[in-house]
Amino acid sequence: MSRHDAREARMLGLWTASWLFVLLLAGLLRVGDLSVQWPVLLVPVLWALVALRPRRSSRPPDSWDPIPPPTRTDTVERPALRRPRDEWG
Repeated sequence: MSRHDAREARMLGLWTASWLFVLLLAGLLRVGDLSVQWPVLLVPVLWALVALRPRRSSRPPDSWDPIPPPTRTDTVERPALRRPRDEWG
C-alpha cells in the first residue's frame, strides 16, 4: 500500500467523509427517524475534521545528521533460548 502525500490524504479523507454523510443521511431518511438518530451524522463530520488536520510533510529533514541507534532501556538481559537440562545434573 503506497503512502499518500498530505494533499492526497486530505482529499481522500474528505471524499470518504462526504460519501459517508450522504449514505448515512439516505439511510436515516429511508428507514430511520432523523429527529432521534441525528447524532449518527456527527461521525462523518468528525471524520472530515480529522482529514483537515495539519499533517507533517514527507520530505526528509534539512539536516542529514545520522540518527543514533536505539538504546535498550531494560536492565535484565535473558538468553533467548535456555540450554536443555542435563540428565545427570
